[in-house]
Amino acid sequence: MASRILVVDDEPMVRALIARVLTDEGYEVVAVANGRAALDAARGAKAGFDLIITNNYMPGLSGAELVARVRKDFPDLPILHVDDITRRGRIPALPSDIPTIYKPFSVAALKDAVLGLLRQGRGN
Repeated sequence: MASRILVVDDEPMVRALIARVLTDEGYEVVAVANGRAALDAARGAKAGFDLIITNNYMPGLSGAELVARVRKDFPDLPILHVDDITRRGRIPALPSDIPTIYKPFSVAALKDAVLGLLRQGRGN
């Protein structure tokens, strides 16, 4: 069974790129435009997610706020944070187990980060 990944990014092109890369890798992807939609998707999913990929700067509910709420509801769910390289060092503090990849990132870097977190989440 394919791992289920929730992709959260308010930039349509970035969201589509991430979803396309991961779908092409065989993952089941649900992509949403903001943190509130992500919470609804995570809480309402019949089958849980194996990973969340989130941007930080989004309207309504930031990535940091989303991370805090997800951690409350799903404490063991791996999360990958995506941010713009120009904001490096200026993002709110995230838990130490949440890696960040910076845009522009390579497809290979995205795949590697996802695979690593999924393996870690399964205890492999």
